[in-house]
Amino acid sequence: MVRITAQFACVVLAGALVAFPSLLSAQTVRLQTETTSGAIDKAPINATIYRPDGAGPFPAVIILHDCGGVNSKDQAWAKRLTTWGYVAVIVDSFSTRGTVNRCLEAESVPPRQRARDAIAAAKYLQTQPYIQANKLGVLGFSHGGYSIMAGVQAETRWADYGIRGAVAYYPPCRLDGKVQAARYVALPVKILIGEKDDWTLASECVEISRTAIDPSLVQLTVYPGVYHSFDCNCGTKWVQGIGQGRVTTRRIEGDSAATRDAEAQTRAFFDQLLKGR
Repeated sequence: MVRITAQFACVVLAGALVAFPSLLSAQTVRLQTETTSGAIDKAPINATIYRPDGAGPFPAVIILHDCGGVNSKDQAWAKRLTTWGYVAVIVDSFSTRGTVNRCLEAESVPPRQRARDAIAAAKYLQTQPYIQANKLGVLGFSHGGYSIMAGVQAETRWADYGIRGAVAYYPPCRLDGKVQAARYVALPVKILIGEKDDWTLASECVEISRTAIDPSLVQLTVYPGVYHSFDCNCGTKWVQGIGQGRVTTRRIEGDSAATRDAEAQTRAFFDQLLKGR
């Protein structure tokens, strides 16, 4: 399903402000993950867990950061998710692997590896008494969204680990350099992307939404006139990044209307998927 928002007339919660707890406890754990070949990864990864008030059990959302590593946006999302009644887990795929930024070398920690990182987080969550073990979701941004496109493929079998679906903000809708390789979607995935994104192309996501093995699993919103990282709290910025096989200057630009609409869609998606609302 492709949804082209017309200047965001359908935006909901436009005036909403989320009040986060002033002191929100977070727990950092080490996760043993596997490589794409099935071997144990030499470097355990870090994950930070944020919990709502109460004993639970709660559904949970695993957060996959962008190519710049864990940042304040991920932390804000974790806190936001707790106010919605979810446990949130930020998975740090980079720091224990020797870097915090992979924007010029996106395949050095490839999306299929990060999809395995999400499995490691899911397996840990399923051992915790405060978690509803079969009600897990994934939220990812850019390179994290790329990892979601790997994770929702049938071959990854995310569903075996309680993952019910995912929301991908401005992901590359391709794998192995080809759009066709990302067609084997086996879980519900919501894709939110700007029409003018010159880093990750909306046209490729439109193609996936039409040619996926089961198109009903792909929910796509393309925001007219909107660029990459539309949810950043920033004006126009130019950054170096790799995409479509080449490094060049990319435009990122915040858009408050798209951000509000995407946030509302994200909440509605997870509430329907994980809470049955």
